[in-house]
Amino acid sequence: MKTAQQSIWPVSVFGLGFMLLIMGLSGVANIQETRQIHQQILAVEDNYRRIENLIEGIRTETSRVAVLRRDRLLKVAGFLGTNYSDQLTDLRMKIAGDLERLKSVRPQQSSQAVERLGRALGSYLNAVAREFQQAPAESVKPAFVDDGFGSETTPIFAIAEELGKLNEESFESRRKELSDSVANLENDIWETILTALILGAIIAGASIFRISSLEKETAAHQKATAKAEDRLRLLSQQLVSSQEQERKSLSRELHDEIGQLLTALRMELGNMERSRPANGEADPHLEQAKKLAESTLKTTRDIAMGLRPAMLDVLGLGPALEWQTREYSRRYHTPIQLEVDGDLKDVPDPHRTYLYRIVQEGLTNCARHAHAKNIRVKLEDADGQIAAVVEDDGVGFDQDGGVSYGLGLLGITERVRELSGNVSIQSEPGKGTRIAVVLPLAGARPPANKS
Repeated sequence: MKTAQQSIWPVSVFGLGFMLLIMGLSGVANIQETRQIHQQILAVEDNYRRIENLIEGIRTETSRVAVLRRDRLLKVAGFLGTNYSDQLTDLRMKIAGDLERLKSVRPQQSSQAVERLGRALGSYLNAVAREFQQAPAESVKPAFVDDGFGSETTPIFAIAEELGKLNEESFESRRKELSDSVANLENDIWETILTALILGAIIAGASIFRISSLEKETAAHQKATAKAEDRLRLLSQQLVSSQEQERKSLSRELHDEIGQLLTALRMELGNMERSRPANGEADPHLEQAKKLAESTLKTTRDIAMGLRPAMLDVLGLGPALEWQTREYSRRYHTPIQLEVDGDLKDVPDPHRTYLYRIVQEGLTNCARHAHAKNIRVKLEDADGQIAAVVEDDGVGFDQDGGVSYGLGLLGITERVRELSGNVSIQSEPGKGTRIAVVLPLAGARPPANKS
């Protein structure tokens, strides 16, 4: 599973990183292009307004020159017109300035029209200047005909009108170009979104496919692991059952065969002792043989009881536990409080054997690890189930400290699981250990009377 994770994560991270990089770069480029288009729009509008204002200014100044000529001609004869000459000079300077600014901001296609406008303005203003150098009486009939505003201003206004139209056309052309730029920007944005969606769909599809395959592999591994665990558990149960049968067979053979032989040997030694002469001396070898026979018989019985006490099959679980707790107290000098609540005679053989082994394992753990001063063992048979509790006041252990259970506790857990029961192990440092087991009975039978 670890290898599968290592093979999918680099690809996913690379794909997502590449997609985010494309989206980020495209976003930055689109933002810059948007700002550029906005600046171009402002520049085009500003240039259009400037050209319009300059053209309008030239029209206005040209009209003011014509008005100035009219006012000069309508004055009384003999008026020198010095003030009019100064005004004309100011108007010429303004017109020249507007014309220079117009040349600097004009569109490329209107350069010829601006040049013609400059020539027309120069010719007109020069003629007016020559007229202003003469007295009004002398210039009543000038070289050109004046209709009040000067018919020679008509070409100037026509050229200005032409410049206005050219400015409009330039503005419309630039606006169309900017509209095309906006459309291209929108297309780029849509392409970026589409690319991101396609990459996202590809990455999502690859991830889903890979995750699906990993889930299938994981399910197959879990199924194989579950089968292996079931086989191991079945094997463990068979081994425990075989071990219990071997113990039962060995205990019976030790008790029946070897025990009877040792008893017969002891009886024969007793007959030999009784058959000696009354006044004969006691044979020390015979006495030693009797002691060895009795010791061997006692040891054989202890071994047989340790393997599997016969009273467990003959008298039941209660007497067998009483003998077990009594022997434990005698051997380790630790008092044990045994409580048997209910009639345990009809307990099925697997339950009887496993409960006996569970209590035995609990007492063994107390002797090896707990250093307990008091032990309490309780069995209760009620409501179609049997509960067993073994608790002590020993040193205990830290369940949250990563302490692993030994073979004894694991054996208890496996035995309880085999009989579909529940086990609870509670312990704290310095507060002892409590092992609680609940086993359901295979057949529902009425609860027995409690003693």
